[in-house]
Amino acid sequence: MKNAWQLYFSRPNKRTIFLFTLVLLAITLISFVYFLTFNENRTGYIFNDPILNLFQPVAISEITFFITYFFAIYGIIISFREPALFVSLLQAYTIMTLFRMACLYIIPLEAPAAIIPLKDTFLQSTFYSGRENLKDLFFSGHTATIFLFAFAFRKKGTKILFFFGACLVGILVVLQHVHYSIDVVAAPVFAFLAIKIQKKVKFS
Repeated sequence: MKNAWQLYFSRPNKRTIFLFTLVLLAITLISFVYFLTFNENRTGYIFNDPILNLFQPVAISEITFFITYFFAIYGIIISFREPALFVSLLQAYTIMTLFRMACLYIIPLEAPAAIIPLKDTFLQSTFYSGRENLKDLFFSGHTATIFLFAFAFRKKGTKILFFFGACLVGILVVLQHVHYSIDVVAAPVFAFLAIKIQKKVKFS
């Protein structure tokens, strides 16, 4: 792994690209924190979700948290072995976060009526600034992040594993009424677009 990063940084402009990627990601994430505060105080649309209407919510925050971060951390470990892949994923995640900000602004939604707030220690201590954010809805960031890894990885077995993980996370957040079904259905679309745009730019 060390040799892979040494080789990557030995190529022209790679150090600059890596630093630029980190700075752009940091700016985007900091902006997202402030945007979520703004978004939480807006009046959103009420969506009558026919899927959520079929069942009562189930409190499964711990399971959702464990599965989401298991796949997220595992994905980071795998991608870190390949510097170009790791940098491209950071860039794609930045693009996807910008997509989320745009979508949340254009399509503000009120939280599902029967929502059981998701207990996510990481989000509450970072992006959510210590509070429960109920309107971080369209589209599902938990689901989209795991799909991002699934679309980026090349090995068939790894792709299948992450597609399974992403679908599982999507099902779990819907079961708890943390997200509408449309939030989850849209997640892979935007994850795929982020990967495609990053590949078009070819800046890793």
